Amino acid sequence: MGEAYAALMSRVKEIETVGQIQGLLGWDQEVMMPPKAAPLRAEQLAWLSTTSHSMMVDDKMGETLAAAEAEGADDEVAAGNLRLIRDAYDKATKKPVDFVERFARHKSKSIVSWTKAREDNDFSIFRDDLAEMIDLCRELAGYLGYEDNPYDALLDIYESGLTVAQVDPLFAGLREALVPLIAAVGNCENPDMSWVTSNTWPEAGQAQLSHEISAAIGFDFDAGRRDKSTHPFCGGSNPDDVRWTTRYDEAEPFGSLYGSLHETGHGLYEQGRPRHLDFQPAGHADGLGVHESQSRLWENQVGRSLAFSEWAIPHWTKHFPENMDGVTGEMLWRSVNMVEPSLIRVEADEATYNLHIMIRYEIEKRLINGDLEVDDLPDAWDDMYEQFLGIRSPTRSEGVLQDVHWSMGAMGYFPTYTLGNLYSAQLLDAARADLEAEESLEDMWHRGEFEPLLQWMRDKVHARGSILSPAELVKEATGQSPSPQPFIDYLSAKVERLYNVNA
Repeated sequence: MGEAYAALMSRVKEIETVGQIQGLLGWDQEVMMPPKAAPLRAEQLAWLSTTSHSMMVDDKMGETLAAAEAEGADDEVAAGNLRLIRDAYDKATKKPVDFVERFARHKSKSIVSWTKAREDNDFSIFRDDLAEMIDLCRELAGYLGYEDNPYDALLDIYESGLTVAQVDPLFAGLREALVPLIAAVGNCENPDMSWVTSNTWPEAGQAQLSHEISAAIGFDFDAGRRDKSTHPFCGGSNPDDVRWTTRYDEAEPFGSLYGSLHETGHGLYEQGRPRHLDFQPAGHADGLGVHESQSRLWENQVGRSLAFSEWAIPHWTKHFPENMDGVTGEMLWRSVNMVEPSLIRVEADEATYNLHIMIRYEIEKRLINGDLEVDDLPDAWDDMYEQFLGIRSPTRSEGVLQDVHWSMGAMGYFPTYTLGNLYSAQLLDAARADLEAEESLEDMWHRGEFEPLLQWMRDKVHARGSILSPAELVKEATGQSPSPQPFIDYLSAKVERLYNVNA
């Protein structure tokens, strides 16, 4: 590449460094920061956001980018970098500096009020900050621009090119496939959960179990760490510093373990990014849909398999010897796969999970389009849960306050979880085709051998960074364009086996 491209990448490295510092301060804010530091942290993050934005929209940046584009790309990495930088530059130049500062400052304030509201089960604590954040998201959509729906501008932030026109029929088709499956299970007897509900599961044992299993499937704790937070997440600065969190409930151990597996999946992706592309946009993970494919893969397709459950029993027994007396791998498998409408998204079973996403998607559309007022939101949330899942939340903490995303201004994020489910099933099918010459992946997992699958994901997904668009990456890795059918086939086969039904 030419001189202009080299100069461009030097400027981008500085912006990337600021972003990494923001990520670490954001992690600290949710994990370790003392409460009284919140106003200071808001100022720090606002300054970093403004600084990063100013660096991106600087006239010299635009000139250097144009010159690099004129030179042309001589390989796929350079082409990917130029595409991604152009997209980021165009989005950034549409946002005024004062807006970036206001958004960052309010985000820090809003996260704190959401945390307090959730702890106190009091929506009113968060109400005003949420209303302001919705206004800011509408303002952002206006700056970014859209053709048909303001919500399209927000969807595009998290999955490039995604629109309401694409998501609406996708969700309608999934709902059509899922509802009969869930209905068929509704007439069946659920597994005996007394071995779970009759016991207490100390937090210390849960923490040791989640750490042990995370390490077993490949997470490098010399390049990362596990902590506790109100809402589980994965962050950090680069593959040498990846941080994920979970939360604990001593009445129920599955939330922490499978939340840990979910965040470990994110962490494995981050640790597997191409090191020769550090500080380059093409070295980033390829959109949130692909990111979620990795978390959902390890949480569900691997972690909730019978083979994994049978392998994991000795680990459970090690940390909870009395609780696990007489519990078999099949009992564990049936328990962690119980299909039952529930209130909490992150603890939902695979069959109902996407309905949780659809509820949030519909609500976000209505909020952004002005069809739903903030004061009506809590009841609207409960009404939709009753409509989609047949249950209502007894508390706001288990209802409208359960997710951190809106406090962060991350409207448009939730649909990527469903995309992740679809991508994960399609990627796993492709991995099977390549790896199952002599034995199944389940045979490997039963022995605790997760490296073959992890290495396949490293080669086909992680190492490819963001060189390609998400849809192009999935097609390259699987030979097929993204499709919901592998997920529908996988889920139907699993649930029919668990409950002996034919939906």
